[in-house]
Amino acid sequence: MKLLSTALAAFALFAATVDGSSMLQMEAEGKNKTSHHHSKHGVQQQDQQTQQQDQQQTQQQVLSNSGSSGTAGASTTNTGAANNTSSTNTATSTSTSSGSGTSTSTSSGSACNLTGTYKAGTDISSCSSINIGPLTVPAGVTLDLTKTKSGATITFTGTTTFGTQKWEGTLVLLTGSDLTVKGSGTLDGQGACVLNSQKTTISGLLLDSRAGDGKAKNTDGFDLSRNDGITITGNKIYNQDDCLAMQSSTNTVFSNNYCCGGHGVSIGSLGGAAVDQSSTVQGLTVQNNTIVNSDNGIRIKTIIGLQGLVSNVKYVQNKLSNVKNAIVMHSDYSKAKGGYTGDNLQMGSYTVQI
Repeated sequence: MKLLSTALAAFALFAATVDGSSMLQMEAEGKNKTSHHHSKHGVQQQDQQTQQQDQQQTQQQVLSNSGSSGTAGASTTNTGAANNTSSTNTATSTSTSSGSGTSTSTSSGSACNLTGTYKAGTDISSCSSINIGPLTVPAGVTLDLTKTKSGATITFTGTTTFGTQKWEGTLVLLTGSDLTVKGSGTLDGQGACVLNSQKTTISGLLLDSRAGDGKAKNTDGFDLSRNDGITITGNKIYNQDDCLAMQSSTNTVFSNNYCCGGHGVSIGSLGGAAVDQSSTVQGLTVQNNTIVNSDNGIRIKTIIGLQGLVSNVKYVQNKLSNVKNAIVMHSDYSKAKGGYTGDNLQMGSYTVQI
């Protein structure tokens, strides 16, 4: 402390001399000259006393500031230590918190776990593998995986649940190169699920999954199975697969809908071990719909080697624009190459009026 006080006092003296203080200049002159007039010596003593008081005040102020600087210095030192520790842990293991309620664990600078409640802005850019779930994504927040490291593996485990509210955002965003996405996890958007419906009308919906236009499979607008008396009318569907896919159902009306960018209005893929409720489409009316910028207009696709029934189907006054295939009857639907035409499907009673 004495050494620090002496050093700080000397620093204050030097600074004051540089600033041209008359009192410190007089003291400096007194030290350099060995003889002075007695009256000047009295003045110099008085000035020295005044100077000493000023130096004490300056020293106290500098010491007070030094205490703050010392704290900051300790903080800086600690920060450096934290950085050194962080650097060391990056090579071994690090545990960080990405925000309130969010737990993000990083091991060896590569393996990361997203669990708990997701917070927007969570950094995953250094992770070579990302394990997601169980995870809750709040309503109005996008699970952002756009800064994923090249070659990373993303594994969904458990359930990732998305909060619900009316907004135009995206649930999940993913960009990168050479990525692998896998896992047995569930993405739960908490959308409505209605089973075995009768006499139900669905209208006024906007379904928009056109991002990445042309490559997003299984983005069907409506899939119907084992229903009776369903009416779907006045909806707008932007997607990259079937606007309507009828696996089975009876007495269905699909009318006044706008379908853009997908595979049109489809019956199927249809087929089962036997002709029963799960493989029957009967009494379907497709009327006054607009289908644009799509691969197909209206289509029936049946699965090779299976059985089913399609009957009493009407296509009336539908408008097709910029569609590659207006009407498709596909009786050998298969992902395998070299499919053949099957003969187990019964088709009859069609009306097509475009």
